[in-house]
Amino acid sequence: MAAHVRRTARRSSRFAAGGLLIAAATFLPGAASAADAQEVEVPLDYTCQFPSGGYALTAVLSGRVPADATAGVPFEPGEIALDLDVPRPVLDELAGLGAASVSARADLSVLHRSGEDSATAVWNGLEAPAQEITGQDEVTLRASGDVPTATFGAPGTATLSASDLKLTLSPLRADGSPAAPAATEAECRLDEGADGTLATVAVGGGETDRPSEPAEPSGPAEPAPSGTPDAERELPPDLRRQLDAARQEAAADADPDSPEPCPYPPFELPTPADTFVAGYSNVAKMDGAALLGPARLDVTLMKKYIADPCTNTFTSLSEADFEYEGRRQMPPAQATFLTYGFMPTTATMELVQVGPPADIVSVSVNSDPAIPEYTTVTAYLDIRIKDVRVNGVPLDVGTGCHTVKPVKQVLHAFGTSNPPSGYTVNRGGTMDGETYVPAFTGCGVDEDLSPMLTAAISGGGNYIKITQAPLCVFNDTESPDCPAKKPVPER
Repeated sequence: MAAHVRRTARRSSRFAAGGLLIAAATFLPGAASAADAQEVEVPLDYTCQFPSGGYALTAVLSGRVPADATAGVPFEPGEIALDLDVPRPVLDELAGLGAASVSARADLSVLHRSGEDSATAVWNGLEAPAQEITGQDEVTLRASGDVPTATFGAPGTATLSASDLKLTLSPLRADGSPAAPAATEAECRLDEGADGTLATVAVGGGETDRPSEPAEPSGPAEPAPSGTPDAERELPPDLRRQLDAARQEAAADADPDSPEPCPYPPFELPTPADTFVAGYSNVAKMDGAALLGPARLDVTLMKKYIADPCTNTFTSLSEADFEYEGRRQMPPAQATFLTYGFMPTTATMELVQVGPPADIVSVSVNSDPAIPEYTTVTAYLDIRIKDVRVNGVPLDVGTGCHTVKPVKQVLHAFGTSNPPSGYTVNRGGTMDGETYVPAFTGCGVDEDLSPMLTAAISGGGNYIKITQAPLCVFNDTESPDCPAKKPVPER
């Protein structure tokens, strides 16, 4: 039976026509220049099928979208908002359930098109706080949030266009408890002939524009010999040899009947702190990069502190755990990849920390007036994939799609204290390294899709660069770094 569509009298009068307003705006460095950001404000006319029938609904999308992108580099819209004019008949239905207010969640499908390639990403989880509906003739709910990145694989012109909208309304009684039913869902389609274009983006290209691995790796170029202290295994080889020579010289000069002169016995001064990290990871096989974070880190400084007078160094051993909604993981990262030799694909990736806390090892050299500090961070992460779409078609990979073994992620950083430069644990900065992604397992429901994910993603040569904000040390209540800030990731 054909659905009845009841049209409310009110359509948005805020616009005579849709379009894009161009304005100078501050935007995340590395995604687009501030001068090239587009301020988007577009009315979208939908017909939404609620349980009681079909109604007209206007959604006005606003936010900032870069005017330019670089092939192979994540294209990153800012926070997006949808102003949703809830139809009066729907308000009456909710009031009939005993609701005094209503909140909402909006999931907007957005088509990314570049040349002949296209992929659909879902801008999901746009949340609208509760609004009073009692005695209201009309209510506009503002659903907002961050949206996933996209990566365009070739230069040219790309467009972003709105498509289907899923709307979930949550009615609340006057005391704040959920009404029954607790949620009312609607599937919304753009009206016939409606222009869903949100933005047009100029995509530049060329290998020189893409994130690249450094000419020299930041970690050691040769394995550490046996007998090297664990805290020094990831140091640059020249420094390792220098410290080893100093230690041997001190041992040769020491009285054989005296205790070992170095290092001093370690002592513990565990100090809680927190910070945020964010960054980019190349996905070599997809010829692009994925945005990671921002993610919160719970840090315990100075689990051990070791002074070594023979080498004139001191070593600090600390630990860290990711924290996201009570779990040891980074926030889920959704990314869209177009034209990378396989098929246009979108997917959600979760990096889940497994095993012990991440080790943070910092070795400072006091004999140098600059007090150089070498830091190595080692964490074990399980990579999980879900919500996959290939060429716009959902690909059910199930709930257990992950790497066959955890990734051992090692990041290196260097800085000085006098003058302050580069990275130190307390001050933050950038760390980098490489990631080898193992094969995947457990992917698929009706068929084994693990080999396909392995072919598309797994392998080496994935350069990763992470930016850490300064630490907020809990016992330093006057610190300007508290509460912890979210960093701007660097490419």
